[in-house]
Amino acid sequence: MIGFLAGTVQGIEPPMAVVRVGGIGYEVALSSAQLARLALGSEVELSIRTIVRADAIMLYGFADVLERSLFDELLKVQGVGPSVALGLLSALGVQGCYEAVAAEDLARLKSAPGVGEKTARRIIVDLGAAARRSGVPLSALAARSEVREALLSLGFRASECEPVLVRIPATFGLEDALKWALKELQR
Repeated sequence: MIGFLAGTVQGIEPPMAVVRVGGIGYEVALSSAQLARLALGSEVELSIRTIVRADAIMLYGFADVLERSLFDELLKVQGVGPSVALGLLSALGVQGCYEAVAAEDLARLKSAPGVGEKTARRIIVDLGAAARRSGVPLSALAARSEVREALLSLGFRASECEPVLVRIPATFGLEDALKWALKELQR
C-alpha cells in the first residue's frame, strides 16, 4: 500500500491530480480544497489512503494524517463510501466536520453531496463514539487542523508537522496548541 507521496504536480482534472514521483505519475483523488492549493509544476506532499476494489485501485490524497484519519473514520460509517467522505472533506473541511459532529448539526452535514438525513445522523453517532474512544475531544481534533494550517503558512513542511501534531495535548486550546507546536519544532 502507498502511505505517502512527495512529488511534482503534472496534471489537475478535478477531482484528480497527477503527481509525478520518480518517473511515475500517480492519479490521486483530492478534496476540492486540496485541489485549489495545487499548481502545475509545484511540489506536493500528500498522505495517501489506498483503496483496493474489485475493479480499481484508488489513491486518495490528504494534506495530513489528521485529514486522512477523518476520512478513515468516515468510511466506517454505514452509507459513507470514499466519494461521500471526500465530498464531506470538500464541503466542510476537517474542522467543519468535527464542529458539525460536536454540535450535532444535521443541516451542515447534509450540505455535503450524497449525505442525507440518515447518513448525517450516523456520522454524528459514529464519529462522536470514535472521539470518545480515542480520548481526544472533537474540539481538540479541530484545533490540530488549524494549527497545521498555521504551521504550513509559516513555511514548515507537512512531514515536519505531522509528528508534532499528533503529540499536542488534548487539553490545549488553539492558541496553546500553536505555541506548543512551535516550541517543539524549534528543537
